[in-house]
Amino acid sequence: MENSLDVHARELREQGFTIVPEVLDRTQVAQTIDALESIFDREKEIAPLRGWYNDLYRVAYMLPQKHPIFRSFPLNPRLLPLMQLLLGQDCLLSSLNGLTMNPGGENQRLHTDAPRTPFNVLAINALHCLDDFTRENGATRVVPKSQDREFDGKPDVDALEREAIYIEAPAGSLIAYNGGLLHAGSANKTTRQRRAIHAFFSRSWVKPQWDYSRSLSPDVLAEMSVEQKSVFGVDKHVCYYDPQTDVIVRNFKRDPTHKPARA
Repeated sequence: MENSLDVHARELREQGFTIVPEVLDRTQVAQTIDALESIFDREKEIAPLRGWYNDLYRVAYMLPQKHPIFRSFPLNPRLLPLMQLLLGQDCLLSSLNGLTMNPGGENQRLHTDAPRTPFNVLAINALHCLDDFTRENGATRVVPKSQDREFDGKPDVDALEREAIYIEAPAGSLIAYNGGLLHAGSANKTTRQRRAIHAFFSRSWVKPQWDYSRSLSPDVLAEMSVEQKSVFGVDKHVCYYDPQTDVIVRNFKRDPTHKPARA
């Protein structure tokens, strides 16, 4: 008999998505909302200038640098084992962003978050619902099994809209979907935000969206645990070649201030 972890893994492989309930409890949801809103508030002046805020959505990038709560986020025991089961024990967090579909916005167009690799799971977007996801407030819609479909050229997303379904789930739920699954945020027809955290995981050998060794400040890196550094891919570079000294440096742990020695 399948356990719940195997059920969610099977659903992800077969239909391209799964819903895991109660990944965050009420306290964790409230704390995460407070942290995300504080970041949105700090970035309210620069967000429109950098394209982080528009009529459809508002987004904040590199959350682990901006608030400590997000440095432990990918280690959630209701999340990480599922990612490891599908992507390998050494899977990495590729990015961690916060996004809200703004009230009065429009539908996003169907798209993928990664190249489609039929019948292989190379990346998973683990979307954490901070508000109830409903059709009215812009719930993510997906085209089931589209991650494994063969298309002649680019998919006709307008035609595929007829196959899209809305994923409704209560706050605290995890909506995990294959990076190659066609999906989109939907129009928020309410007067309130529809907030989520997107934790994007990939196999260890897939190029991540962020190089955390360089993107996180030295003081943040110094405070991170071994487990955090592992899932963020910090210190995963076991060797490098120094072209100026013709030396191979093994078991190298990246130092953001490191500069190769000169001959």
